[in-house]
Amino acid sequence: MADVTLKVTIGSVSVEVTGPQEYADPKLEELLTKYLGVSKPRAGDARPAPIPLETGGKKLSVGEFLRRIPSKNQSDRALAMAYYLEKVDGQTSFTTGELTDKGREAKYPFGNISDVVYRLAARGLVMGTGDKEGQRGYALTASGEQAIESMLEATA
Repeated sequence: MADVTLKVTIGSVSVEVTGPQEYADPKLEELLTKYLGVSKPRAGDARPAPIPLETGGKKLSVGEFLRRIPSKNQSDRALAMAYYLEKVDGQTSFTTGELTDKGREAKYPFGNISDVVYRLAARGLVMGTGDKEGQRGYALTASGEQAIESMLEATA
């Protein structure tokens, strides 16, 4: 099994663990609790309500979802599309290619998606998850989810 790297940044403090998944998950939780006083949400913990479905049980299109987010730039749109992929499409991770496809689908193409994702990772809003279908995989961090949920609350 390939090693994973898990990284969480809160303010100026970062916690990063690399190793097999069965080692990295509990070690990250231990370090977060010890040094930052926080822990990962556990299965069954209260989570935000899922994205509301349209009438008739149809899910929102990525374009409809983006119109609910007051995005100011490509980084905001990429973060919102990553949230859409994880929460609405149910993916556990995404690639830059998938974000590019969602951008085209929503009629909001990106100039350089790799640069946008790099900046999001540098801000601690997304993190690498290892290989996904031959490309580098990414996932939202808790901070990334909170950023989008704050944008959604602001428009509610």
